[in-house]
Amino acid sequence: MSDNGQRSAAGTIAYHDWHFGGNGDVKTFMQTLATRYGEGTSLADFERKAQMMNYDTYRAMFEGLQAHMWTKNSGRLLWMTHPAWPSNHWQIYTHDYDTHAAYYGVKKATEPVHVQMNLPDYSVTVVNSTRESSTGLTLETRVFTLDGDLLSERKTSVDAKANDMVTLGDLGIAGHIATKGMVLVALRLRDGAGNLVSGNDYWPGKDDASHRKLNALSEQQIELQATGRTVEAERVVSVRLVNPGKTPAFAAKLTLVDAGGERILPALYSDNYVVVMPGEPRTITIRYPAKLGDKATIRVRGWNVKPASARVASTTRAN
Repeated sequence: MSDNGQRSAAGTIAYHDWHFGGNGDVKTFMQTLATRYGEGTSLADFERKAQMMNYDTYRAMFEGLQAHMWTKNSGRLLWMTHPAWPSNHWQIYTHDYDTHAAYYGVKKATEPVHVQMNLPDYSVTVVNSTRESSTGLTLETRVFTLDGDLLSERKTSVDAKANDMVTLGDLGIAGHIATKGMVLVALRLRDGAGNLVSGNDYWPGKDDASHRKLNALSEQQIELQATGRTVEAERVVSVRLVNPGKTPAFAAKLTLVDAGGERILPALYSDNYVVVMPGEPRTITIRYPAKLGDKATIRVRGWNVKPASARVASTTRAN
């Protein structure tokens, strides 16, 4: 710190691990972001693009591990998951109890029973990291253009042995990617009763620069419904997201705020930065300490999501 206790903005940011050169150089990150999505035009635009890239990257780290579970890989360690103070990189959650896209990318990849597309060859793998076999599953695969037009779909029966994986072969999307530049792949793994076990969405492109196609997506309005109840010492909020349009909504991010508009923290979200497909509602559950109050509003924003909000309606208290 200087004598008057002040530092330049650049110096302060570097002090908190955002700097060019030396250990932890962010130059490669910035170059890749610019190639993929274009340079950030503002702080908000940069944050939007960084979150999108981080989700994709961190999910891939752990799905790459699981694609070769117990063969080439048996474990993976991140440096680091959590900093002791405000830091701008190398973590999947932050000092202030908030969580960002990297966290949800890792959370998605490490589901107990998980469906994933392997990026090197566009094959699909179902991973079961539990001690119980999962049989009688059905994998629904749909491939769309970025505008939401269906290119192909199929269903496959799957049995996932305990502590093992099964690879189902190539999706056959290379031709679509070559023609369209980028497609959206929606994977849904369901049990015998039709309940969703694992869902995963990908937007593979023919090269890094093809991700700029996402910049042309039309803005989508997401409809929100939210209810909250008290369960012992927790408030449990259930949020339903509906995309009434035709175009998929990417990286929809929910934020729960109090009556004064401040973020409610700590809060545990069951998922976030999600793709909301037209005609396919998503439900996300949020838990936070009941002592923080029951007056709350849910906000949504995203890659091509029009910002919106809805009051959380209270339901009967559960003990």
